[in-house]
Amino acid sequence: MKSSPKRFRTFSQASRYSSPWSVRVRIALLLWQIVWAVLFRPTPKICSAWRVSLLKLFGCRASGTPHVSASAIIKMPWNLTLEDRACLGPGSEVYNLGHVTLRAGATVAQQAYLCTGSHDFTHPHMPLIVGDIEIGPDAFIGARAFVLPGIVIGTGAVIGACAVVTKPVDSYTVVAGNPASIIRTIPTSDVQGDVHE
Repeated sequence: MKSSPKRFRTFSQASRYSSPWSVRVRIALLLWQIVWAVLFRPTPKICSAWRVSLLKLFGCRASGTPHVSASAIIKMPWNLTLEDRACLGPGSEVYNLGHVTLRAGATVAQQAYLCTGSHDFTHPHMPLIVGDIEIGPDAFIGARAFVLPGIVIGTGAVIGACAVVTKPVDSYTVVAGNPASIIRTIPTSDVQGDVHE
């Protein structure tokens, strides 16, 4: 299995009710929420390039021609990398308190959820824990799938609809269920078209 892109990181918090974020980050979050509501969400499907430009304005690293649906929700654009032809589908949510990377041709389908954050429930302050997520080239995340913090999805992997991904997924592997388990592997001889390595 692939390893996580980075080790989990724990934030220091004075109490379970205190924010782990600086005032600067909280202001940036507020500004992004306003921009998302006014200039991002109301735009038609054909305006993906405009939406990507707004994400880049807030620190997203985008290359090539990624597609981002108007109803996609991105928590922190500065923690997002989108490569060429990466796609965030309608209603997908990127809860990227840690970094999320979509490699070239990766697809996150309708209402899928990429979650980089959790808490240390063994500590009385319940500090925030984040783990980066990476979706490999030409991987497909099915509708309403849930990807936990620190997960790497390999090249060409397929995550079934409503799956809960708790472990890294190897390249050209199909998983489904809760928790997600291997259904089959995809022989590389069956892979058609332009696959990114």
